Amino acid sequence: MSAVQAQVERPLLRREWVEPLLVALAGLLCIVVLDAFVLDAREPRGDELIYELMARDPFAAHSFPFAFRVGPPTLVHVLPFDHGFSFSALAWLSTGASAGVAYALMRRFQAERWLAAALALCLATCPPLLAASLRQGRGVDAESVLVMLAGGLAVAARRPLALGVIVLLGALVRESALFLAPFAYAVWAGRPLDREAARQVGLAATPGVALYAGLRLALPSVGGYDSGLSGRIELLRQALEGPWGQARRLASSFGPLWLAAPFALRDLRYARRGLVLVALCVVSMLFALDWGRIILLAAPVFYVAGAHVLHGRRGPAIAVVAAFAAMNIGYAVHMDRSGTENGIINGPLPSYPVR
Repeated sequence: MSAVQAQVERPLLRREWVEPLLVALAGLLCIVVLDAFVLDAREPRGDELIYELMARDPFAAHSFPFAFRVGPPTLVHVLPFDHGFSFSALAWLSTGASAGVAYALMRRFQAERWLAAALALCLATCPPLLAASLRQGRGVDAESVLVMLAGGLAVAARRPLALGVIVLLGALVRESALFLAPFAYAVWAGRPLDREAARQVGLAATPGVALYAGLRLALPSVGGYDSGLSGRIELLRQALEGPWGQARRLASSFGPLWLAAPFALRDLRYARRGLVLVALCVVSMLFALDWGRIILLAAPVFYVAGAHVLHGRRGPAIAVVAAFAAMNIGYAVHMDRSGTENGIINGPLPSYPVR
């Protein structure tokens, strides 16, 4: 490498790391400040209580399928701080890091800096991640979004080794990390049956799949669900008992990006192949009640697609960012006035065992 090339590449490499880091710090500041002004749930109950019990004894018998999401509770268990602070800190750091990774991912697809940064900060303060913070971080939502975005970046860069590390660590966070394997194959394959892409994905995903299988075999769990058709129908019936609530939660996950992102399917390959990840998230809705938190796992697809569509369209882009920010602020006001008290503090308890 010549001296001239080195002088040119150093600022580029510096910008490649410094800009996402600055966005991550801004995202961290935004979620911490927003959380400070909104009523929090102080005492864990329901799902949050399960994670609190896991932090006290991570490898004991806990509620299915939470028992296998041992990563964050184990970190809280070993950290020398109060559990509430440790859970919150992990959620805040994951939320800020998600903003930085989302920025890097959108920039990889030539999104304007201001737009990528603005959308990344909208992600950091979106309703599902704010709700995770208001629950004192007792859960794995923020960490799961970070895993999926980091995986999406590794897929976009075609980095099998990085993908393997992310899937391996992600298997300790949430089973959805395994979705990154079919997503990677969909993006990397040049044809329906691509041996080289299958080999790369297989080598990358095998350690994570093996680790998760080991967790399922080794760790005891309490309760479970009917995995048959009748069980899926019953869960679907429960989820649709409040259809407007489900629609609101789904809409709040990506806000106005729901309207912009589909237009990327026409000319952005990553978005078209990313439908595999979206489809996997939709199938997961047959196994959980809060669909808004599930569809957020497809964030790498929606944010890249939305930024691509808004590229070079300054007026619509400003409108989307403004609408997204207004939605996030409106949700924060709602949670402070009544949402946290009615939905979290005094919300319904789960029908499955809390242990």
